[in-house]
Amino acid sequence: MNEKYDLMVFGEPMIQYAITDKDIANAKLKNPSVGGSDVFVAATVAAHGFSSGLYSVIAKDPYENLIRETLKKHKINTEFCLSSNGYNGIEIVCDNDNESREYFYNRPAGFDKIAISPRVNKELIDDCKMIYASSAFTLSSPDARSLVFESFHYAHYNKVSVGFDPNVRLHRHQLPQLRETIWMLMPFIDFFSMTAASGEMQSLFGIENPIDAALTLLEKNVQYAVIRNGKESVVYAYRDEITGKPIFGEIPVDKLDKGYFSYSGAVFNGAFISAILDEKTLVDSIKYATNAATQKCRVGNTLDKIFSADKK
Repeated sequence: MNEKYDLMVFGEPMIQYAITDKDIANAKLKNPSVGGSDVFVAATVAAHGFSSGLYSVIAKDPYENLIRETLKKHKINTEFCLSSNGYNGIEIVCDNDNESREYFYNRPAGFDKIAISPRVNKELIDDCKMIYASSAFTLSSPDARSLVFESFHYAHYNKVSVGFDPNVRLHRHQLPQLRETIWMLMPFIDFFSMTAASGEMQSLFGIENPIDAALTLLEKNVQYAVIRNGKESVVYAYRDEITGKPIFGEIPVDKLDKGYFSYSGAVFNGAFISAILDEKTLVDSIKYATNAATQKCRVGNTLDKIFSADKK
């Protein structure tokens, strides 16, 4: 079977404004770029030499051309990016405040009624090696949630790999709805990646230890469980292909006290997926992804700062 796409991301592009003023309300917004964690995953996979696409809706507002041109520039296929009325989301990212740096964003209610059909595109999924989504898109509307559920279900039973990051933002998401969504999707997920920072892991699973959380995910039949433990390490768990026994471990990461940390998790996920597509081992894939994320943290928060094979 010759798949057309190595990865298809179900996600939402955002307009990003990077600022240095911690006073968000009075900051001057200029030089818009295209962001959104799901876009960073797709762009990272493309930067590492694999084919990626975005399944989404782009609103017909003043930012539409910027979004479409940027996606094309970064080799993200937009064949399945539909157009709709409404407004594209806006994120304000503060590069100068590592503790409360990200996701001050506004998405007007008109765009919540996203013009996406909840019916799965089976031909599209059959053309993919992996599909991926995060809760940022999945919880954007009832139709988006239905679409992700049906797509994951179809992919799982047709041997297309499935990746998911809950991308939890406790100040943004309704926790009961998020929990319900994750447990609903869990039986179909092969690669599950999340952060242990800011109490997000404990809020979802009631577990403080990242290794215990990774093993819990393994019990739910996740193939690869990866938990990014802040600036300390990356915890992983998987099952031995022969014995079926769980194997887990922890890989230290380079500590950065200062940096451009927004979207580092998305770049990690994209680089990890690229390494798995390149048939690297799980441990080597994590090391590869960690290096890519660290590189981005050192240089900036925009798509053109993504580490790629020809940017050492």
